[in-house]
Amino acid sequence: MAKTPASSSAPSAEPIPLRHQLPVYAAGIFSNGAVQLAAVIVPLWMLTIEPSPLMIGIALGARQVLPVLLSIHGGALMDRIGIRRVMIWFSILGFATPMLFPLFPFFAAVLVLQMLGGISAAMGWIGTQAQIGAIMGGSPTYAGRVTFFNRFGHLAGPPLTGAAWDLGGPWGGFGFLTFWGFALFIACILMPKAKAGDAGGGTAAVAEVTWRDALPRVGDYVSAFRLMAIPTIAFVVAVTLLRHSSNGILTSFYVVWLESIGFEGTAIGILISVSSILGSVGALSAGRLAKMFSSYWVLVVSVCCAIFLVAITPLLATFVLLLVASALRGGFMGVSQPLLISLLAQSAGDAQGKAVGLRTTVNRLAILGVPVIMGAIAEVLGIAASFYVVGGFLIALMVLVAYRSRATFAGAS
Repeated sequence: MAKTPASSSAPSAEPIPLRHQLPVYAAGIFSNGAVQLAAVIVPLWMLTIEPSPLMIGIALGARQVLPVLLSIHGGALMDRIGIRRVMIWFSILGFATPMLFPLFPFFAAVLVLQMLGGISAAMGWIGTQAQIGAIMGGSPTYAGRVTFFNRFGHLAGPPLTGAAWDLGGPWGGFGFLTFWGFALFIACILMPKAKAGDAGGGTAAVAEVTWRDALPRVGDYVSAFRLMAIPTIAFVVAVTLLRHSSNGILTSFYVVWLESIGFEGTAIGILISVSSILGSVGALSAGRLAKMFSSYWVLVVSVCCAIFLVAITPLLATFVLLLVASALRGGFMGVSQPLLISLLAQSAGDAQGKAVGLRTTVNRLAILGVPVIMGAIAEVLGIAASFYVVGGFLIALMVLVAYRSRATFAGAS
């Protein structure tokens, strides 16, 4: 039977040992946080190659190609052979690839390295969310804490990356990204080991795993997309697509626009990271707000506001105004993330990996598509206009999704 918010089983109230919680929090910081670091350093690196706006969009969007294609496969792998094991494999890419950027300063290399870095970060974040379901029972409280600690990576990482670039150039910036990737590897190693058959341990023992398990299976993709027959999951996927489309703006032409009006790497890093301050507050208040107004309304309003605040960027001519807009946007993004994670975890049953993989696929598809679309619009109308066109379209779609999904949450309080 399809689950709705009202019919989802309540998450277990049994406390989780701190030694099991901390590695999950750390993995969230160093996996999802890597996206923000790359959002600072890769656009700056691209500007040294002097490409066109469309080429910039393609290069920045390339980071999402493998996550779009392989997130469901990665989630299925986690369900089959264990979350921790898959996370460790992919975390190695996170510290093995960044220093190759300055060694190969040409456009084709950027595309390849962006794809490898993107799949590493994506699998780390998929695994982190899957562990919320496997270890923490999909509890909104623990999901909020993961999001809360995740914001510290968003807060500290971008300005430190910008400063590393300002002080050490490309070698300094990509060197810091290498350190960040190694920290994710350590967090994965420290996660609790689950046996085959246990939650998060997969269904196959180590001796049963073969090279064929690493290959994508059509059946995994079919069963993952079938999860959208559950109304709550369909709503989560749609909201995820629109929410992360605003991140596609932030991780591409937001930085290009700021650099074009004279901001340096450190200042750009501060503007990106300041959103994490209110984002942390939003994450911890998400559960209370959902009880007061329902998850449905909190998600609809917060996502619309987050899109609006990044779409008006060209209208904000001073650092202070940009800082305020970024901070407010972070608060709205912080509110929405744990609610999406919790709704998905409570509705997915034993398919935690596939469900998170599905959500991540549309997440990365949005971040892949938006830079290319904005680049094409910027070629014709200019960069400023691309913010307004894309932002307005996303808000209109969010209103449509809200209208079509209202029946699913009609009885939610």
